[in-house]
Amino acid sequence: MNLKKGLKIHSDLPSISKQLFINDGTNPSNPESELNFLEGSYVPQHNWRSLNVKEERLLISNNTQLQYSKCISIGNISSRLKNIVEELNLKECSHPDEVQPKIMNKETIVKNLSKELDLFLNNFSSNKIYKFHRITRAMPKRETITCHYFNQEFIYIGLHIDQSRDFTIHSAHKSGNRMSINLSNETRSLIFINLSLIQVFNMIKEKINVAKTDINSSNIAYLFFKYYPDYPAVRLEQKPYQYYVAPTDNFFHDASTLNNTEIDITIVYTGVFDLLYENSNQL
Repeated sequence: MNLKKGLKIHSDLPSISKQLFINDGTNPSNPESELNFLEGSYVPQHNWRSLNVKEERLLISNNTQLQYSKCISIGNISSRLKNIVEELNLKECSHPDEVQPKIMNKETIVKNLSKELDLFLNNFSSNKIYKFHRITRAMPKRETITCHYFNQEFIYIGLHIDQSRDFTIHSAHKSGNRMSINLSNETRSLIFINLSLIQVFNMIKEKINVAKTDINSSNIAYLFFKYYPDYPAVRLEQKPYQYYVAPTDNFFHDASTLNNTEIDITIVYTGVFDLLYENSNQL
């Protein structure tokens, strides 16, 4: 199945197309995997390739007036911010459980980091409405990393939408977005479907005759991947000290550390990041 026009990627990185890859669709999670996946979860196929010219035109945009609910922005954090992060020495951590204690022991650096992050984030939000969400830690060699801890085990959920607030399929575009900054040694990946939830809803309605209320935030991912397993997923590489801003309530996605050998660390903020910020690497 061919890629459709949908969410756009904006970046001032000179070679953003080299950080983008596409595949032939998704598969149900493998019940024999060493990881426990939630029933009905889907993961991307591994047959990644570079984009062709048509796909690049559908995905990449230089327009700085894009709606934040339909746009993924990626770039480098400021040099000042990078220098402060490096003072934490998080790259010395070899296990996710080592990250939090190391941060707690660097109170002065953390205060400086918080101030510098606020200055940096101000450039992305016109109303300055955002908040710290969490520092995420994940193991390497995971095709998708989002999981829930339930009954003393981690349950992975595959490609999904976040539910940072209550919304319906037709109001998800009002839900805000989030920024994730890669603090790791290695490149991680954001894997996603470039369609908004309304686009997905309309495509499902083409396959099955169901009432509007029968498609909701809990089952829309399962229904889409069941009926469109050959719709391509996109993989966006996020290098160390790069950020992405994305409307994660409004499109299917997950991060991946499949090709990594070290732990994955990110810092995440949620809010309304409605400004595309160019030349951040020059700060």
